[in-house]
Amino acid sequence: MAHRFTCIERVQFSDTDMAGIVHFSNFFRFMERGEHAFLRSIGLSVREDPALIAPEDVVVWPRVHASCDFHAPLRFEEEVQIEVLVEEVRNRAIRYLIRLWRPDGELAGEGRMAAACAQKDPDTGKMKAVEIPPRIRSKIEAAPPELLRRPARS
Repeated sequence: MAHRFTCIERVQFSDTDMAGIVHFSNFFRFMERGEHAFLRSIGLSVREDPALIAPEDVVVWPRVHASCDFHAPLRFEEEVQIEVLVEEVRNRAIRYLIRLWRPDGELAGEGRMAAACAQKDPDTGKMKAVEIPPRIRSKIEAAPPELLRRPARS
């Protein structure tokens, strides 16, 4: 079962502001890209294909929380290491701890996202939280506590 994933993304010009550093709002885009890459790495997606899964079994993952603490700037064309840690797996939600690392190893940002497992209610048409299906739950576990501790500042 997976609890940690890392990938590299390059800062694009469109990620930056007039000062040439990543605009704070784009840290959330890096966090989401990391989450999507993590799910793909274990054969999952935030958008399941109804052609492959019975429509009544399709789940989606709306965000119910997102936050980020900023520690150091990221600049155009730098490679950013995105570290995704599964902080907690609940019956109906997954909570992630995501760290963004500068090329020199300095922590640039540390954020949290929570995504609820949901399905569209056929009667009301509204989204409702549902239990995480065993086919998904069996692939994900919470990271050990020592990985979740905040690293020392460099």
